[in-house]
Amino acid sequence: MEFLQQHRDEIIMGVHAFFAEQVKSNPAATKQKVERELESLYVRFGNDWTGRGIVGDTTQMATISALEAVRAECMDQLTQAQ
Repeated sequence: MEFLQQHRDEIIMGVHAFFAEQVKSNPAATKQKVERELESLYVRFGNDWTGRGIVGDTTQMATISALEAVRAECMDQLTQAQ
């Protein structure tokens, strides 16, 4: 279980680092990009008829979690700009 927690943390930190500058420079476009990706991930999450396994599920849930946090940051930036 420690592996899964470490794997989850790495994904969340990586996604956050990837989008950090984009959120600052263009939060509206970043929000749109993240929302499209989230839509796709939620569909894939529901389409698990072949079975991803615990590592695949952890990866997908961590990615969704991280992207939801990035989306929230974008919304905060956009609210502050108004």
